[in-house]
Formats: sequence, structure tokens, C-alpha cells
Amino acid sequence: MLRKLLRALPFALVLAAPAAGATDVAMADGVIHFSVPESWTMIMQSSGETESQVFQVPGSSHADATLSRVTVTLKKVPDLRAFQQFSGDMRSRATSLKDYAPGTPKSPTENIYSAKEGTTKLAYYERYLFTNGYAIQVRCIRPDGDAKFSATFDKGCADVASSLPN
Repeated sequence: MLRKLLRALPFALVLAAPAAGATDVAMADGVIHFSVPESWTMIMQSSGETESQVFQVPGSSHADATLSRVTVTLKKVPDLRAFQQFSGDMRSRATSLKDYAPGTPKSPTENIYSAKEGTTKLAYYERYLFTNGYAIQVRCIRPDGDAKFSATFDKGCADVASSLPN
């Protein structure tokens, strides 16, 4: 019996271990948790009625590293109507960006578009969630161009969104 337990122990430890290379992030006094890749650096944080954390994502070039970022923004809201107002306001802000061009989202909780920041065209992906009384926006911004970097960045962005409770 003891031998079986000892053989099963390494397997159990592997299953219980957190994903390698991920950092747990808490917002809203610990109510909302999500994971970001270990290589992402938090470059800005705000608190108050609306709380945000911005992460710089290392890229394959200096421009990628400077411009690529993921922002998680949340706001305490009383109900679904207030969540819809939050997401509507955020989507409306996007349309005022320089050279805004809408993309084709895959679901109603997404917003996909491109716009310019200075002279650089950037790809934007936004996902909206309503959980634990919070309206949440995950906003991912990266330059177009490097297909390998774009695929890695997009996967990291999707992983952040899927690590949020919904």
C-alpha cells in the first residue's frame, strides 16, 4: 500500500503544481484573480472607481516590446445593465482613435479593430466579462507585422481572458 502511495505522489504533485511561467494577479481587493505570463511586466496600475493594470509584453523587436501591452480594467457594477453601459462606453472610446477600422469579432463579448498610435498601425482585441459584480475589459494591443510574435501575443491575451472568472 505504501509503495503505491509513493509511486502516485510525483504524479499528484505534478497535477497540483501551478502552470509554469504564470504570475497570479489579484484586483478589486482580491475578488478578481487572473494569470499573466511571467515575462510580462506591469508598467502601470490605477485604483479607484475604475481599476486598471497594464502589462508590457516583450516582443521580437524594440517596437513590438514598446507598443505591445495588455490592460485589464474593471469596475464594480450593480447589475447587467450597468455592465452593458460599461462595455458600451469602452467600445465608444475605441471609435474615436486615429484611423479606427472595425474588425470582425467572433462573439458579442469581443471588440476587434485597428487604429494608429502615432504613425504605427496597431491591432486591438477587447473582451468583456461580467463576474462577481464587476464589469471587466481585457484590452490587448500589438503592432501588425511579425506573424510569429502576433501568434504568441494573441495566445497570451486569450489565456489572460480565459483565466478570469466568468
